[in-house]
Amino acid sequence: MNIKNNLKQFRLRKGETQKQTALNTNIPYANYNKYETTDTAPDINTLIKLADYFHTTVDHLIGHEVPYLINKSTLTENQLELFDMIKKLSDTNCRLVKAYLVGLLTAEEEKQNIIKKFTKGE
Repeated sequence: MNIKNNLKQFRLRKGETQKQTALNTNIPYANYNKYETTDTAPDINTLIKLADYFHTTVDHLIGHEVPYLINKSTLTENQLELFDMIKKLSDTNCRLVKAYLVGLLTAEEEKQNIIKKFTKGE
């Protein structure tokens, strides 16, 4: 993917028009429109502004995938809040949270298996 497709994808994910994104990022509409419709690339300062606005990295915005980074643009607001809270925990508390999450995920999987089992017979 290239920058213009990525910008459009992020903008549409936010449910915005080009004009809304331009206004919200304080980028002239004519410039933003060029970024999405031509091969005109934003300068580094504008890329940083757009990456911050879309909660992603410049790397991801330009199509350079970095496998060891977490792409926050794919997370919900609740997931982002959890992520920020987890960063403040000690290793001991992280292990406790991890055990709790494993339990939640296992219980959910078991619940889904039971639902499948009983709905197949109908």
